[in-house]
Amino acid sequence: MGSFLDKPVVDKDVEDHAGNNLKFAACQMQGWRVTMEDSHVIQAGLSGAKNMSLVAVFDGHGGDLIAKEAAMRIVPLLEANDKFKAIAGGDQNQPKELGLAMTETMLLLDAQMRELPAIQSGEDQSGCTAIYALVTDTHVICANSGDSRGIFFSGGTTTPMSYDHKPFNDIEQNRIEKAGGCVSMRRVNGDLAVSRALGDYSYKQRGDLKAEEQQVSAEPDIEIYERKAEDAYLLLCCDGIWDVMGNDECGSYVDGCLKNGWKGMKLSDVCTNLIDTCLEKGSRDNMSAVIACFPACEIGDTGTKPAPRPQEAQ
Repeated sequence: MGSFLDKPVVDKDVEDHAGNNLKFAACQMQGWRVTMEDSHVIQAGLSGAKNMSLVAVFDGHGGDLIAKEAAMRIVPLLEANDKFKAIAGGDQNQPKELGLAMTETMLLLDAQMRELPAIQSGEDQSGCTAIYALVTDTHVICANSGDSRGIFFSGGTTTPMSYDHKPFNDIEQNRIEKAGGCVSMRRVNGDLAVSRALGDYSYKQRGDLKAEEQQVSAEPDIEIYERKAEDAYLLLCCDGIWDVMGNDECGSYVDGCLKNGWKGMKLSDVCTNLIDTCLEKGSRDNMSAVIACFPACEIGDTGTKPAPRPQEAQ
């Protein structure tokens, strides 16, 4: 999990999309890691709820299988959830119920992927942190397992949309120890740096315990944000960003990128700038950023595009 290259891979995969009166973008970069283990999702419009959108980031470790499978499965599993279908076809102003649907979906996703042949044979033992958000006409509901993170920027203020699940947090450590594990060197059993994740089934072996009670749990925490006219953007990133930037610093940085744009600038350029800056700040991990911009958010035009960064010019 900790292998590094002699120099970073700085090629980037970018996306730009629009739908439901929102603009979306994503950028991911391998960086110093030997392989790229992140995946993400941008989906404007869901089955039975065309006005809802979903964005997600899955940060893999120990391989990319679970992260890639999660990205492929999350949307159809949520769309098939009974709670979600009932809300989608009726009164959609039920953020707490949608949060419950998102929690059920995450736990089902984890159980479903456990049956993958490579997992069953023991060939693959990967896992991933997971953060995904549902955007409705009235709310943003964010589900998080692990230490990927989301922030919401509105009216010049950054609001956290998740909190990291670390083994040394009291709630997490208590669960780990009750399940027969320990926290050593701030890691689960001295090895895994996060206490909630998809996959990582070697930490989920107690048949007498619920999925939520295992040493490592896929159960997400839910944060709900009520939309306002001045809302600017929602940002989801893997921990490669948060290793070198705090919430407020990142929120202000992205706001500055949006306001100090140039003619022809794409929203994905904002994500690209963020990742390049985190690379310069010393991030050694894969990096992924997904942004959803709301109607009040506009890219400014302050003139000429800045000169390319050194790694881009080579």
